[in-house]
Amino acid sequence: MKICEVMAGDEEGGLENHFIDLANALAGKHQVHVIAHRRYGDRFASGVRFHPLDLSRSRKNPLTLYRLLQLIRAIGPDVVHAHANKAAAMIALLRCWIAAPCVATIHSLKRKTAMFERFDHLIAVSKGVAGGIRNPALTVIYNGRNQSPGGSRSPSDTTKGRKCITFIGRLVHVKGVDLLLTAFSKLASQSVELRIVGDGPERSSLESQAEQLELDKRVTFMGNRDDIQSLLQEADLVVISSRREGFPLVLVEALLGHRPVVSTRVPGAAEILPEQVLADIESPDNLAERLEWALADADRLKRLFAPVFNFAENKLTHDHQVTATEAVLIDVVQRGKRCAS
Repeated sequence: MKICEVMAGDEEGGLENHFIDLANALAGKHQVHVIAHRRYGDRFASGVRFHPLDLSRSRKNPLTLYRLLQLIRAIGPDVVHAHANKAAAMIALLRCWIAAPCVATIHSLKRKTAMFERFDHLIAVSKGVAGGIRNPALTVIYNGRNQSPGGSRSPSDTTKGRKCITFIGRLVHVKGVDLLLTAFSKLASQSVELRIVGDGPERSSLESQAEQLELDKRVTFMGNRDDIQSLLQEADLVVISSRREGFPLVLVEALLGHRPVVSTRVPGAAEILPEQVLADIESPDNLAERLEWALADADRLKRLFAPVFNFAENKLTHDHQVTATEAVLIDVVQRGKRCAS
């Protein structure tokens, strides 16, 4: 099967990692062509045929759309697979000139979703982002990662007796780190540390907020790190404080590492995590309550998360994600051939 994967962004995050990892995995069994910004070119496996094209400008730019269409026609794919809203919107505009069936993956909640009605099939990374989409051909496939479970090593062994809460993500408004700092300031215990792993445009203001809240001795801004698995193993608790998400990859990494998670009620987390560890979005008070509850009894938390860890090992692996996505693409191609005959 000849697959054309299309992404329009030029940033770094979960979407881009999802796109690159999926293309590399599919290239093990299929002929995969990728259309994306040239900055990602050296991150694809040798089996992936990379076609650099800057789609980061206006989605209605006639010249960009023309170049995209000509490139797709030159590739001659069996199926076109667009990722996220911008690429989906561009493929939707070109849909009537593309001979192959088209699939789109929805990565996050958006107000405008009409473009998804023109696709032969949709994949949503969570049930939450699928809500309100008017296309009956839709499959939910959770994001996945491949890594070894964390085992039973005690996190507190590495934190000198302090319990450790870890946040991992970009320091941008949507991740709600300002809400997390406010919530952390409300915890009764002073023997808890907060590690903030990641970087972004809000780092300076967040460091100032931590200082104003007199948290600077208990909050560590660690910047971008390449030892995420080790940091997860040192955590008693992983926290997701987002205002909005499609499906947070840190949730997958934490659960596969057997680390409990407290999260706001964003898609993915709200579908997988127990009610006891879910906090209302934009509510530092409620987030603080959930953190206090989770930290109060480690044995209770371990029992609560046992079935969640089991679910993760079966449904949140990269292999499962790739296999499920491949099945959708194959089915769409076969349906198209039946209709043509």
